[in-house]
Amino acid sequence: MPTHLDGNRETRRWGGSYDVSVDVSLRPLRRTDIAAWADLLAAIEEVDRTGEHYAAADLAEEMDNPDVDVVGAFDLDGRLVGYYSVLPRGAADGHFKVHLQGSVLPARRGEGIGTRLVSGMVERAARARDERRPDLPARLVVTGLSSDLAQGELLSSAGLRGERWNFLMRTPLDAIPSPRPLPHGYRLRGYDRSMADALRRAHNAAFLDHPDFTPWSEALWKQVVTESRSFRPDLCFLVSPDGSDEIVAYVQTAEFDAYLAATGRREAYVGKVGTLRAHRGKGLATALLGHAMHAYRAAGYDEAALDVDSENPTGALGVYRRVGFTVESRWTSYFRTLDAS
Repeated sequence: MPTHLDGNRETRRWGGSYDVSVDVSLRPLRRTDIAAWADLLAAIEEVDRTGEHYAAADLAEEMDNPDVDVVGAFDLDGRLVGYYSVLPRGAADGHFKVHLQGSVLPARRGEGIGTRLVSGMVERAARARDERRPDLPARLVVTGLSSDLAQGELLSSAGLRGERWNFLMRTPLDAIPSPRPLPHGYRLRGYDRSMADALRRAHNAAFLDHPDFTPWSEALWKQVVTESRSFRPDLCFLVSPDGSDEIVAYVQTAEFDAYLAATGRREAYVGKVGTLRAHRGKGLATALLGHAMHAYRAAGYDEAALDVDSENPTGALGVYRRVGFTVESRWTSYFRTLDAS
């Protein structure tokens, strides 16, 4: 699934529009709309240069999540000219978290389509909270390129404020530094399917002290991570203490084949990387990433990419720079809190 749930590609496809003169109809997208949705996203990427590419199969996988609402904006000729989606994530930090995303066909921006979509998106997010946890305030988040000023203006007009920033980082794999060895007392392990839930629990534990983190449910983890078509289990690496099977550090890798089709380059996407708090400061992440990057190159990948929160408390930005990643683009996360019902 194309995502940005604490490190995956999601909630990053909005396009600005703030005039209110457009005549469009909104309805839920159906599976028969997937090809039009893929075409819409390709047209958006061509103009916005997000670096993100989605195959129809990726979008079908996204629709398979019964909790996701995807709504399209159709013009009078029945053409899909915009969309939004709403994904309830669950309760965390005294809020019910809801992730939002959407965009407008570039040729149709400035007509009010974005305004209509944002209004519907916020309304649907409030209903999703009311259906699940009406006792909690809702915490809405949508993320987009920081350079998209029209988007920022549109979201701000709907009460969403930019509060956090992420960086998309990338590195070619033709001249990566030699990997560092793991420190004494730790061993490197490969991944197999029996470790899926152990990896989820390790990720939830590793990110508990990260701002605005929402723990992953078993069902969403399976759909988005370990049972996704993009998951590459042979390029998922774990660290455990000697004599133990506990996962204390990990790198989970995905590959989006639409990226290869669009660019001619294979990208290893570092979807999840983390270290449990008690094991930080020992160089586990640096050693693990170095090993992973050499494995990517040996497997025929051309480059690696990842997302990092600018406020990551573990100093992850410095770790990624040390192993060769550089910042490609900056993304802003916009938030709005809705009072409990």
